[in-house]
Amino acid sequence: MLRPFCLPGTTRFPAKRQDFYSLPIFTTLALKSYFNTFCQNFGAPYSDSKNFEAFANYCIFSKYTGDSVEISDLVYDGADPGIDGAFLYLDDRAVMSLDELSEIFDGSRREYSVSVVFTQVKSSTSWSKMEVDFFIAAVVDLLSDEPAQPHAPHLAEFRSMFKTVFDNIGRIKNGLPDLHVYFLTAAPDTDAPEINAAFSIGENSLKKLGYAHDTRYVKGHRDFIHDLWLSADGPVEARLPTIGYAPFPAAPNINNAYVATVQARNFIDTVLKSADGTPRKKLFEENVRDFLGVDADVNSEIASTLDEADKKSRFGLMNNGITIVASSVRPAGQEIFIRDFQIVNGCQTSNVLISLDEKVDASVSLMVKLIEADEPSVIDDIVRATNRQSKVEDAQFISTLDVLRKLEQYFNARGASETNRLYFERRKGQYAPENVVPVRVFDVRETARCYAAITMMRPDLASRYPNRLTGELLNDVFKPGSPEETYYTACFAHYRLKMLISNKKFDGRYSKLRWHLMCAAAKYCSENYKNLGCKTKNEAIYSLFSANEGVWFDRLNALVTAAIPDPDISRDLLKSPPLTATILSNVDALQENASFA
Repeated sequence: MLRPFCLPGTTRFPAKRQDFYSLPIFTTLALKSYFNTFCQNFGAPYSDSKNFEAFANYCIFSKYTGDSVEISDLVYDGADPGIDGAFLYLDDRAVMSLDELSEIFDGSRREYSVSVVFTQVKSSTSWSKMEVDFFIAAVVDLLSDEPAQPHAPHLAEFRSMFKTVFDNIGRIKNGLPDLHVYFLTAAPDTDAPEINAAFSIGENSLKKLGYAHDTRYVKGHRDFIHDLWLSADGPVEARLPTIGYAPFPAAPNINNAYVATVQARNFIDTVLKSADGTPRKKLFEENVRDFLGVDADVNSEIASTLDEADKKSRFGLMNNGITIVASSVRPAGQEIFIRDFQIVNGCQTSNVLISLDEKVDASVSLMVKLIEADEPSVIDDIVRATNRQSKVEDAQFISTLDVLRKLEQYFNARGASETNRLYFERRKGQYAPENVVPVRVFDVRETARCYAAITMMRPDLASRYPNRLTGELLNDVFKPGSPEETYYTACFAHYRLKMLISNKKFDGRYSKLRWHLMCAAAKYCSENYKNLGCKTKNEAIYSLFSANEGVWFDRLNALVTAAIPDPDISRDLLKSPPLTATILSNVDALQENASFA
């Protein structure tokens, strides 16, 4: 996914917080409401037009992945050839950089489904054929062998990512990536012949490039954005037709439970895919391991069953089935309604069915267990038990590690007395029913990034390689016996730094450097907490980031400006190892100034 290079320049002086974000050019209350909710949830720090760009890009981002995202990852500045967003996805995973993409391809030999997505966002309520044409010309130019237009470093890097995909073309599902281009606008839909013709001609121009398996140039009018926003943050629901089902006996903390035999075709169309036929992206957050690819040993056996006609009808008997946990499970005739559901066991089977969709006909059956439970410990037990039967290693139980459970308990206990309460989210969407502001919610991945910056002193991992922190470095990040306060303090520092930047206490360009600033603060507080009148490093870090003004804020302001005097840092320097060393050296120099404390 495209990373931001340079955020809009803002003043470092205090500025009154915007409690209501208004775009007077909008003509619908619904769009204003969705936009305001987004800005309030994400602490949008930019101008209204730039915030709308982030809002529209978030809607598109959420269509392709369930990954969390920073608002600063949704916009960028620099040489602008008419492209507002460029994103790359492997399966349902957003790829943040060329380094991360190369690491993925180097670390696995499996096949990936690749989507390349471009956006142009307009807050105008009218259509312009010239803008529609200009956008497609910009995309074609960017993907050409010798672009004519200048590109900022982030788009230059995205070109390199695109080239890397083709360097690994033998491992791309369907032989080519999908290319989806969205022109997003606050304007209502239109049947104007010249506009529709512009989209048709533009899509044909993309197809002529020959770079994609599935090519689309999408007219993203305001109702289109409405639907994307609602699907991004709304509940997931499905009605699953069954061949037959039976209830499980009543059990403590289980509201409803059924075992059903279903046609695999119906399961794909209603559960695994959305109404528009695209695979749902947030079904496997509870699953203990990612899709291993069709060629993996266990999956190749599943796939071979679908290749032979005489075995297809025995698929349901030869497969362990799928387990779904949902907030609501309600039978209605021969259908079962499910809401807010997750597949906790059966990720491999489900993804093989999606990958070999064309081979799945009415003869293929499947066993599905559907469980309505809302007690976290019960869900943990179900996840652990069903996956133990599949011989999944204990280290893969990232969502049920005792360390994570203790972290959740600590965050809840600490939050009871905190003005700005933070939430540790062990499960995707865990706090959605409580309408908690997303900026205060830290999932496993985001917590790992905060810990890496503050405790491991590795801002490079936090900013460039976040997936390593919950992969190969998992046991280094979430070590049994590590003080829960350390994780909470790290998350608090990140939350407050985002708020201070959002409230324009600091230049917006520091947003991309927040992990390095947290590392600088950790070093200073570790070596000076006693001089600062604190008993521990964590107390000093907490105090340093707590204030909006006064002596502690003055200390933070001095630290920020000393550690990184000029936030306008090039993308190449941002990802270079010497940057961290330079910042820490600046902190050492600051410590020689006794007046700082």
